Amino acid sequence: MELAKERLQGAVLLRHEDVRTAGIPDLSVTLRGKTSWWEFKHATPNYPSTGIQELTCLRLAAAGTCFYVIYHEEGNYKRTLIIHPRNIKTLDPEVWQPGFDHSFVIDYIKWTHR
Repeated sequence: MELAKERLQGAVLLRHEDVRTAGIPDLSVTLRGKTSWWEFKHATPNYPSTGIQELTCLRLAAAGTCFYVIYHEEGNYKRTLIIHPRNIKTLDPEVWQPGFDHSFVIDYIKWTHR
């Protein structure tokens, strides 16, 4: 969050992760008149997910912008995936980067708000 606050000047960043609000993505970003939603997962190689969360992310993506950020780890291989909700079952990314790269994620968030 500190890096996001620093690099997304003027953005409103709201964290929503809470066990009492199942289904709502972890973060919303409002910048340049647009709001995007972001769900973060750590996969080793699998990740926890609920049907309501997947449905909510699909609905948010259909109405606006929503992505999963998957920090995918399999053995010693690590990569950062940004995935549209329609591809969450296959883990087919829109874009990806080797390693766990928070700057890459922030750059993509910024790009979605261009």
